Amino acid sequence: MLAAVGSAAAEWEMFDRRLGMFIHWGIYSGNGWHEQEEMRRRVPRGEYERAAERFAAENFDAAAFVRAAESLGAEYIVFTAKHHDGFCMWDTATTDFKVTNTPARRDVLKELAGACRARGMKLGLYYSNPDWHHPNAYNPKSTHQIPPQAGDEPDLEKYRAYIKAQVTELLSDYGEIVCFFWDIPPHLEDPSMNALVRGLQPGIKINDRGWSKGDYSTPERGIPDGAAFTNLTEACDSVGAESWGYRANEDYRTGEYLKRAADRILAMGGNYLLNVGPKPDGTIPAESLRLLEAVGGWYAKTREAFRAVETAPGAVADKSCFVTRRGRTVYCHYPKGLDRTGVNLRPFDRLPASCTLLNTGADLACELEDMPSDYKLGCGKTLHVKGIPADALAGEPVVVKLEFMEERSE
Repeated sequence: MLAAVGSAAAEWEMFDRRLGMFIHWGIYSGNGWHEQEEMRRRVPRGEYERAAERFAAENFDAAAFVRAAESLGAEYIVFTAKHHDGFCMWDTATTDFKVTNTPARRDVLKELAGACRARGMKLGLYYSNPDWHHPNAYNPKSTHQIPPQAGDEPDLEKYRAYIKAQVTELLSDYGEIVCFFWDIPPHLEDPSMNALVRGLQPGIKINDRGWSKGDYSTPERGIPDGAAFTNLTEACDSVGAESWGYRANEDYRTGEYLKRAADRILAMGGNYLLNVGPKPDGTIPAESLRLLEAVGGWYAKTREAFRAVETAPGAVADKSCFVTRRGRTVYCHYPKGLDRTGVNLRPFDRLPASCTLLNTGADLACELEDMPSDYKLGCGKTLHVKGIPADALAGEPVVVKLEFMEERSE
């Protein structure tokens, strides 16, 4: 049994089952501990500000960031323009707390935007609503806040004007920006914020952590439950298990975990945004690069199973199998891998014209068989794919491609 389906929507804007690379980089990288060091270690503001005096970014090469994203198979980069510490990674006119006032003396966002354009890489921006440096920014309704310090004057009207001035710079001066990632919901409704973003960058996608309803949700640090997302979703995680920014003593995710997460999230119809944290000198740690390449190597072989497809939850009875499809081409995903060398694809009851293991490109044998394990069902033969080298693929998700011919009418 195989019902006909229509073709999936073929728009680019982020959600054609794509990969993205997240970059958390700022003066917090200097101590190599965590991007929220100022709050988590209760570092006095004046002491924290001195981290800018040591930020040289002497080995930063924007093209190297883009090459790292390409090794993952990413088609867009999301860059942290401003994190919770309030430090700005572009040459803003709104504050002196910015990258061009450090020993780096470089507008790193401008360089990255240029490198992305040169390679056809799309660019998105992250922007934190909390700002531990701005005297007006304290918001008691939100999280990730540092209480007001001496000389602060909490005033969210003034702070929103500051945000709007910064957003206007970011979305006016750096070319096309395809997505805007607000972080930490303020729990204050102000539709004018998203209206400003859309007015400056028509067609941009905005996430759901801002000042009013956005276009897509952004679960992080885990694999959501379910068989398919019911709304636009970009799940994000980091190669580092402890930190998003550079951590010198990081506990890294395994390549196996990241590949399984990518397959599950992409097969559920979402985007997967995988983060790296560059060092203060501007280079990406070698282990981070290795993990990007590991995920990218698997994705390069299986990519067709995520592009211009639709999710098909429940298409097979086996709940460990996630299905995507394009017309009469069906992709069976096993994010957790396989514990056997064959799979039963009930209720499919006819042979495909071809069956391919995307992980290797090899053809697989198929048969219609009444399987002993289905004896209680009493429902006859089903499609059995056999001879899968499950042991050899133990470290990665398995993706099987089935191509069916049109059914002939009698």
